[in-house]
Amino acid sequence: MTTAYVPELPAPPGRRPAPGRRLLRGATWLSLRQDRTTLLMAGAAVVLLCGWMLFLGGRIQDFVTSEHIQGCNLLDFPPQCEGSTDKVTALNEHWSVAVRVTGWLLVVLPVAFGAFFAAPMLAREFETGTYTLAWTQSVSRRRWLAARLGVPLLITSVGSSLLAAVATWWTRVVEGRFDVPGYYHWFTWMSRMASGPSFVGFCLLSVALGAAVGLVVRRVVASIVVTAVLTLALRFAVDAGRYAFAPVQEVFAHVTMAAPVPGGGTGMGPTEHLPTNGPLDSDVVANGLLTGDGLRIPLQNDWLGRLTDGTWKCPTPECLAHRETITQMYTSYHPRADEWVMHWTQTGLSLTATTALVGFCLLRVHRAR
Repeated sequence: MTTAYVPELPAPPGRRPAPGRRLLRGATWLSLRQDRTTLLMAGAAVVLLCGWMLFLGGRIQDFVTSEHIQGCNLLDFPPQCEGSTDKVTALNEHWSVAVRVTGWLLVVLPVAFGAFFAAPMLAREFETGTYTLAWTQSVSRRRWLAARLGVPLLITSVGSSLLAAVATWWTRVVEGRFDVPGYYHWFTWMSRMASGPSFVGFCLLSVALGAAVGLVVRRVVASIVVTAVLTLALRFAVDAGRYAFAPVQEVFAHVTMAAPVPGGGTGMGPTEHLPTNGPLDSDVVANGLLTGDGLRIPLQNDWLGRLTDGTWKCPTPECLAHRETITQMYTSYHPRADEWVMHWTQTGLSLTATTALVGFCLLRVHRAR
């Protein structure tokens, strides 16, 4: 049931309103009153998820410490970890499902904020017609919108900041230790989407987008669906922009390509990484071969067949065509030092889009009928 707007009455002579009453009054009080159930449910979800991550991360960290496998994981086994395979495997088998589910919850939560929290917020007002009652009182349209949108944005910023702080610690605990593709490295999708300030920025963007969609569509169910689809599209767009202020670095290595061998596999050794000696924990964006005159021949990856004489077999027709002039192999990458540059780039993009959507809402509500 929607709560009707009640004009604020002046305080009786000789009495001052309580401090909380002075802060939460009029349209702000009404906004909290109308959305109290949703706000309580969202707050409970944030607290429960934070508690679960702290509990599970603590258990995993205790196991790692007690079994002395701090430097060992599924991706990297230095010499001191040679006898710890069983322990690392046991950790993965015991907790990998819980890690996977938790990661998906962190990825889905911002979308849920926009679709199920923000989108119905204004759409319900227009679908039921209760917005007309508020606009006939002593509250302007923009002040009404500022209260209806400002309260959720403020609460979202606080809750998502808490969640991001815990999730960043959690990501560092589980990264590389489990057979969960999104948590292999700092640059894999689940690690970068569910931690850092970019998580906060995207939660705010999702809420602003949901409010804008609700203001335009004006139907609760349709607003939820449209917001979910647009939020996912914006998530991919913001994620793609993370490289904007992180210049790529390159490493090179000398290579000699093999002459075509009659019959195919004669003299073929194992498939290996080409020897660029790039950083192990780096975000590789391109691999390829380089000719003496500067021509770049892109490769899908740096895995090539090596012949027993130390030369490498060409994997593409273009490589074969320039085989005799190829002198080097290159790898373009981003080092781990770029992680926070990317986080703040995504945060800036999200906040810019959030500001634009809030501005759109202010213009739209002024012309709404």
